[in-house]
Amino acid sequence: MFSGRLHNTWHSATFRLGIRFMALFAVSFLIVGALIYWQTESLMERELRGLIDAEIAEMQDFYTRFGPDRVASEIEERLDDDPFWVTFMLDSECRPIAGNSEWMGRGHRPFDLCQNVDEDGWVLFEVDVGQTGAGSSGSAYDDDIYGRLMPLSDDHDIIAGRMAGNLEDAQNIMFDALSWGLLVTLALAFVGSVSLARSVNNRLENMNRISRQIRRGDLSRRMPSSKGGDEFDRLGGNLNEMLDQIETLMVGVRDVSNAIAHDLRTPLTRLRNHLEQLQEDAADAEMRGKIEETLGEADSLLQTFSSLLRIAQIEAGNRRREFGEVELNDLIDDVVELYEPLAAEKNVHLRATAKGKINASGDRDLLFQAISNVVDNAIKYTPPDGSVAIELDSTPTSARIDVLDSGSGIPESERERVFERFYRLEKHRGSFGSGLGLSLVSAVVSLHGGTISLLNGDPGLRVRMQLPMT
Repeated sequence: MFSGRLHNTWHSATFRLGIRFMALFAVSFLIVGALIYWQTESLMERELRGLIDAEIAEMQDFYTRFGPDRVASEIEERLDDDPFWVTFMLDSECRPIAGNSEWMGRGHRPFDLCQNVDEDGWVLFEVDVGQTGAGSSGSAYDDDIYGRLMPLSDDHDIIAGRMAGNLEDAQNIMFDALSWGLLVTLALAFVGSVSLARSVNNRLENMNRISRQIRRGDLSRRMPSSKGGDEFDRLGGNLNEMLDQIETLMVGVRDVSNAIAHDLRTPLTRLRNHLEQLQEDAADAEMRGKIEETLGEADSLLQTFSSLLRIAQIEAGNRRREFGEVELNDLIDDVVELYEPLAAEKNVHLRATAKGKINASGDRDLLFQAISNVVDNAIKYTPPDGSVAIELDSTPTSARIDVLDSGSGIPESERERVFERFYRLEKHRGSFGSGLGLSLVSAVVSLHGGTISLLNGDPGLRVRMQLPMT
């Protein structure tokens, strides 16, 4: 059951729509996150460069006012106060005069920086901060430096830079936050898609279940509704109104046919009695033969009307009061005993098998008539030297009666229609019968809360009736 629900969820249109929105949310999240990341990084980088420009401007002013020696001492004082700066003054040959140039990474020299600056004097380089470095935490580490080379005079230049650790930390934090945010968004979107799909599937499956019951003939069933008044409720309301109209029309047609059958049965019976009297009084043998044919037609009409009234009585449900425990093994034995002479006359082998003793709740007479009708049809449409088998079996909740023949079977496209009143296959329209046999069987099975289905017999047809167990 769980695997079936999971399969329905995965393959539902609602779930696929939720996955599409999840992908859309993920792309939107990535785009917005990338913009935030880029804007934040740009803002922090602008602030860092602004600090560096301000520091260089102060050193240039110091240089103009007090000269190179005063600038050198000022650089040393400031480095002691703020260890996150990397500042050194250079001569005209790009050799360091003052500052903490010793922190530059291995393999790098101030001369290299002078060669690698961009057109605005900016350069990114790495420093190694040792254990004895100012502001060290007692262990060596390296860090990237945003720096800028600017002239102090024709003889001196200055490189001022700031450790970019805070910027890198902020970048890492933003990247982690965006990554986790994306994962949480995807997880919540997935859970939401599954939850939404299951909610919609449960309501649709309930409607599908009721529609199957209606398709099997229970026109009293209606679509469920909730107090929300959503689109499902509106759809269910429209379907219920349509079903009300269909049920009214069907009941009207059924009542008309039942009334006709009831009203015509009495005059037909009187007509048959008159024909019998005429047959007795007729002196001409030819006349008696014609009257005999007419009597056969009258009997056929009376049987049709009796079947219609019988079906109407069954569909009314009044026979449920007579339900009791029915021993299906004995019932099938009686059916076999009744039809063995007919099967032998057609040279058809009739047999019955049962897997254990099986009982069902119902009306024995109606069940006998229903199984008899199916067996009668099976024998009628099975060719000589064929076989008809009645198989009795059970499941944990139902008794199963299969009638299997070796005839030509029924095309799959017409299997649903043969349960309709008066419907007959085109190739059988000239044979004896009214087309009500399987309609009566279907009515009996529905009255007992069971199901009937037509399956391939390979060869022939398998009629399967399933009834609730007692």
